[in-house]
Amino acid sequence: MPNLAEYRRNLAVESGPYVGPESYVVKATGGTDVNKLVCDVYPIQSGIAQNDLYSDRPLYRPNAVQETDKHRVVQTYDPPTGTLTPDLPWTISPLSPAGSRTYQALEAFPYMDLELYTYECLDGTGVTCPGGGSIGERFEILGPWDAPTMHQLINDGLKQCWLTVDVVCTAIDGVSRHDLRDVCPWLQDANHVRQAGVLAQGIDPWTQDPFAAVVYGHVERDGATFIFNTDGRTFNPGDQIWLRCYKRAYDHCRVSGGTYGDQSGLYGETDEAPIDRDWLVSSALLIGWRRFGHLLEVNANQRLIRDLAAAAAWFDDRTRQHFVAVAPTLTFRRARSFGPRAVA
Repeated sequence: MPNLAEYRRNLAVESGPYVGPESYVVKATGGTDVNKLVCDVYPIQSGIAQNDLYSDRPLYRPNAVQETDKHRVVQTYDPPTGTLTPDLPWTISPLSPAGSRTYQALEAFPYMDLELYTYECLDGTGVTCPGGGSIGERFEILGPWDAPTMHQLINDGLKQCWLTVDVVCTAIDGVSRHDLRDVCPWLQDANHVRQAGVLAQGIDPWTQDPFAAVVYGHVERDGATFIFNTDGRTFNPGDQIWLRCYKRAYDHCRVSGGTYGDQSGLYGETDEAPIDRDWLVSSALLIGWRRFGHLLEVNANQRLIRDLAAAAAWFDDRTRQHFVAVAPTLTFRRARSFGPRAVA
């Protein structure tokens, strides 16, 4: 499933000019130090006089060891040498010291390019390392938003993307009103519980559909929690009550290799969410235009309206594709009385 880094790169591509893994693989090369970043490959190095191309753009080092080294703004750009000067110097350079061949000198540089290095190179036996012994860190030049702002937009975008999930809980003997705060602490609305069913103890849900045995009732809001009221029906000890609910993708995230739902939101580069990249990016982009449109297009109101409308249309299209089409019909309803009515 996509992770935070992949979502960010997709959002960067859609929101403005971007240099990074989704378009180019760029990294620090010889001449880089704490006061400047030199990259001798296209598109950073260029013979065209475009000194303002990357000026005032966010410069992001996702693999920087020091958290304070990750975020900078490009102060000046020199195309012929491919030199980017940050607004503030870094604590640790994006390039390892030249000729470093010991683990102690390289441990601060856990880069993706290490698979190209041999054990002898890193062990200090005198073998020449690729690039003269220096490891260059990969970096990204973002569009209108820096990385923290983009991560906030992504997490807020997750709150607009909905999933259908099944929640299982063990029934309590003799109880007909069930507090959902422990099994569904993320529930947003009573109507988001769409179906309810029950399985007897020991029945495998893969061999028998839990929702074939419909449980009737309703969900009530009780302050900050919700109560599942089965209208007087009780269950046997060990019975499993299954609820099919709508859940925000924001509340159904995980760390890499974990279980979906263990985490709310994405924070680490490898944190994952179970939704399509385009759907989330369209949601985040819509929020970005709503919040920052007046800053992005101060003198182009007519164009701003068209871009905002395009973002909204894209998000609506992706929502219809990924959510509404698979939403279950509502079968969770109150029980009704049957038979003739008594006439006085």
